Amino acid sequence: MEISKIQDLTYYYPRKSEPALEKINLSIKEGEFVLLLGESGSGKSTLGRVFNKIVPEFYGGKIQGNIDNQVEVGMVFQDPEKQLVMDCVEREIAFGLENLGKPYEIMRKKVMEALSFLNIWDIKDKKTYELSGGQKQKVAIGATVAMGYRFFVLDEPTSQLDPVAAEEILHILKRLNEELGYTIVLIEQRIDRCFHLADRVLFMEDGKIAFDGEPQSFVNFSYENDKNFSPSVSEYFIRKQKREVPLTIKEGRKILRKKFSMDDSTPFTYEEEKISNEEVISIQNLSFTYENGKEALKKLNLTVFEGEVLGIMGENGGGKSTLLKNISGLVKPTKGKVKVKKEVGYLSQNPNDYLFNDTVYEELKYTLDQKNIKDLSRIDKVLKDLEIFHYRDKNPRDLSGGEKQRVALGSILVMEPEILILDEPTRGLDRKLKERLGKIINDLKNKGKTIILVTHDAEFVSKYCARVCLIFDGTIAQIGSKYHVLTDGIYYTTQMNKLFSGYIDHILTLEDALKATKEEVKI
Repeated sequence: MEISKIQDLTYYYPRKSEPALEKINLSIKEGEFVLLLGESGSGKSTLGRVFNKIVPEFYGGKIQGNIDNQVEVGMVFQDPEKQLVMDCVEREIAFGLENLGKPYEIMRKKVMEALSFLNIWDIKDKKTYELSGGQKQKVAIGATVAMGYRFFVLDEPTSQLDPVAAEEILHILKRLNEELGYTIVLIEQRIDRCFHLADRVLFMEDGKIAFDGEPQSFVNFSYENDKNFSPSVSEYFIRKQKREVPLTIKEGRKILRKKFSMDDSTPFTYEEEKISNEEVISIQNLSFTYENGKEALKKLNLTVFEGEVLGIMGENGGGKSTLLKNISGLVKPTKGKVKVKKEVGYLSQNPNDYLFNDTVYEELKYTLDQKNIKDLSRIDKVLKDLEIFHYRDKNPRDLSGGEKQRVALGSILVMEPEILILDEPTRGLDRKLKERLGKIINDLKNKGKTIILVTHDAEFVSKYCARVCLIFDGTIAQIGSKYHVLTDGIYYTTQMNKLFSGYIDHILTLEDALKATKEEVKI
């Protein structure tokens, strides 16, 4: 049954001459799980906001065409903190029902059911500001479920979450869809983790729908049109010229099982990247406790070397961002020592912290002015490198999430620091932009710069970092070569490693897989 229909929709944001959406024709059926993909700025979030009328009723602007929704639509945003308005979890989930004037008995039942379904009963009395990112996202979903919406639009709900929390959120969406018949439209950039859930894929380009069809067909579309939006598993097999391309690791391993034996795994020959012996950051017995008594770091020891790219991964709330703040001098250690020998440029998780000027150009110029740097040619170079030069005269707050992220990154890159610290730099970036960021990181490394990345993106770390550090509960669980730390993991590993585990050891990237099976596998 059709529950939403959009006909000939064209939409302009206020004071914009180019349409954000153009001639959109789309029908959504009850119970569908739709994956909405596209490059940063392609119109995905705008289309998502159309379903529940945030566009145009909140944003304003000009709109043409027809939107016919048979049911109310609930929206879950990328940043759950933007949706949480109450200070207690139980009150947050009840808030929408209170505004609707629901009787107490019905309200209590719906709140209790939402808490139970999402398995967050144990945090119902907690303060919302004390929750981890995954818990906050669960509460935001719980509040939407309690309201009675059966059509959900979710805008990159896992982008800020560690792999464990992200899997939990996606499992919840799967249950809502399969067990309760909810209609789901999921906007995502990290395709590997969610592609198998979809029974339909929409791909957007320049405000238009360029593809609308089944996942299997989209894999072929993506490859034939050089879009690079397929899951890594599918990308590997389609490059091996296989016609029926698997969509999941399970399907892929069935094919590999015919070629390899689990009893005799093949080693993959890889080269360790040489790292300088020159220490630029030395941390000894670092402990840090916040004013509320939370012990974020516990006797942590770490050495970072000149010219290396170090990836830091771990659970939400494990102490990663606190470590970066200690290195950059934003906070002082409670105990221990932090020695930093060179100038640090630090990019925090939230790009909005950096955006307060009227134009993108002025944002980057502000950094140079503060550092008394006269070479303004750096600005245009960085804008071109990040592919946001055409936004140089626009207000950064009018840009998409991924575009804002690049502007914030540019405001740090333009100062050319010797040590660059990036906290979740790939958030909101599509694969093309991640590769562009990776090239920038490699260029900086070749110039002798030191880069520290905190991210949940194992695929990105496996391509651009030489060493990886896993942090849990304020301590380092493991640090070493990426080929050791990211091998044979459950969550903290790559799709290619999961695909080849037990068949060929130490494969991390698609390039590794293609190299290792150049002769062995003819599919």
